Amino acid sequence: MNHSASEPRQQSVGFRTVASLALITVLGPSAIDMYLASMPRMAQDLGTSYASLQLTLTVFLLAMGLGQLLFGPVVNAFGRRRPLLAGLLLYVLASLGTFLAPSIDAMLWARFVQGLSAALILVVAMSTVRDVASGVQATRLFALLVTIQGVAPILAPAVGGIINEQWGWRPVMLVLALLGTLALLNSARNLPETLEPAQRIALRPASIMRIYFRILLDRHFGVPALALSAVFFFLFAYIGGAAYVYQVSYGLRSDWFGLLFGATGVAILLGAMASSKMANHMGVGRIAVLAVGIMLAGVLLALAGTAFGAGLYGIVPGMFVAVLGLGMAEPAIMSMAMASQTRALGSTSALLGAGTHVFGSAATPLAGGLSEASALSWLWGLLVIALLALALAVWSARGVRGHAVGLSH
Repeated sequence: MNHSASEPRQQSVGFRTVASLALITVLGPSAIDMYLASMPRMAQDLGTSYASLQLTLTVFLLAMGLGQLLFGPVVNAFGRRRPLLAGLLLYVLASLGTFLAPSIDAMLWARFVQGLSAALILVVAMSTVRDVASGVQATRLFALLVTIQGVAPILAPAVGGIINEQWGWRPVMLVLALLGTLALLNSARNLPETLEPAQRIALRPASIMRIYFRILLDRHFGVPALALSAVFFFLFAYIGGAAYVYQVSYGLRSDWFGLLFGATGVAILLGAMASSKMANHMGVGRIAVLAVGIMLAGVLLALAGTAFGAGLYGIVPGMFVAVLGLGMAEPAIMSMAMASQTRALGSTSALLGAGTHVFGSAATPLAGGLSEASALSWLWGLLVIALLALALAVWSARGVRGHAVGLSH
């Protein structure tokens, strides 16, 4: 059967391809989560304030977001494999730069480059999924990758906290370099090219801008993209505030924080697994609304526990429920947004990733300020974000019902 040039090429998605995609997609989350417990010690060693050190997270997220706008057209023009290998090599070098950084300025530059490399890697991963799958198969593959990505929030903070407590923060950065090296070697061996030359789009600036505007003006992409950005804003507001609330407000050691934060990350894993199972029986629009509703319920539970003086015993269970909903929502909303387009999937992925990470970078200083005010202020902020995400998820679901994007076929 001949495939139209406007449709993704359907291939047999083998175990090696799935496993390799899973390995490269954990690099970005690991670079975010693994050093969280080390931040107070890093600030002291680099001679800067805790607030200034939070810029290392903000800069990384900005580079990871804006970099996707740059690299989306690149992977449309040159395919997936060569840009991926270049991005993985850059990730390794940048991670070594964070390991060797003598000052906060050097650290910020290294984190910026690390964020750019993570952007390129992520664009390739998401575009490859849509190269080889669509509809329910794509939703399930996205959910599987999110499930495996869920290992990063579980293991990375725990591993980073233990390493930091025993040997300091620099070995944490070295572990990221070693993980990138493993992904580079594996990808060189096991990830083939998935974008046929006939489907590539020449790298012309004017054409790139037209493609971006065309995608942005498509409300069937724009509304789910905003919904996903709100979900990621919630995620990074949680990450940015939890480090302060758990360690400073409640006095947890870095190793215990890593373990507790990682245990909460199990919820992302469970949520993505549930989303994958539900994709066979429910439309992705209904899954998205239900999932964001669970996010909202979790924040309300945490607020209730805090109001009654339960401390972490109230916050942690509530946030577990909220992040469970987040893990369910991410693959469903992502699938809606990606399925709105059939060509220029690298650019589609780039716009989607840019929105989630640029908005997410704004969440970090906001969460830092709210958490320094009080744990209750931080939770109220999360509640407002969850309400916005729910409204956008409902709007997205209505758009799916009114537009045949092939998600239920």
